[in-house]
Amino acid sequence: MSPPFPYKAVAVALAVFLGGCASQSELAALRLDPSNPKYRSEGCQSSIAGSAVHRDVKSVTMVATPVLLILSGGLLLPVVAANAGLDAVDRVDASNMTTRCGGQGESGSEIAGSVATGAALGAVTGLAPK
Repeated sequence: MSPPFPYKAVAVALAVFLGGCASQSELAALRLDPSNPKYRSEGCQSSIAGSAVHRDVKSVTMVATPVLLILSGGLLLPVVAANAGLDAVDRVDASNMTTRCGGQGESGSEIAGSVATGAALGAVTGLAPK
C-alpha cells in the first residue's frame, strides 16, 4: 500500500516556491528601455498598464493552485494545464508589450517552448508552472 498523498506538504511547497514569482509581463515591463521613443507611445503605455492583470492572476493562482490540488484529490494534470494556459497568455502579452515598446518580443515557438517546459516541470515535480 502506498503512503497517502502529502497534500499539506505540496500546498506549503507551492506557497514557498511561487511566493516570490513575478508575472512575465511584469518582468518584461521592468526590462523595457524608457529612452526608446516607442516607450512613450500609447500602445506601449497601455500594455504596461495591462500587465497589472497578470500580476493579479499570478497572485490568485498562487493561492488557488494548492487549494485546487487538494480539493481535486491530487489530480495534477488539470491544475498544470490551467496554469500552463495562464502562463501562455502572460507570455504572449509580455512579448507583445516588448514589441510595442521598441524591443524584440519572443516568437511563438519560443513562447510555446517556455510554456511546455514549465508545464512539463510542473507535471514532473508536482508543482504548477511558474
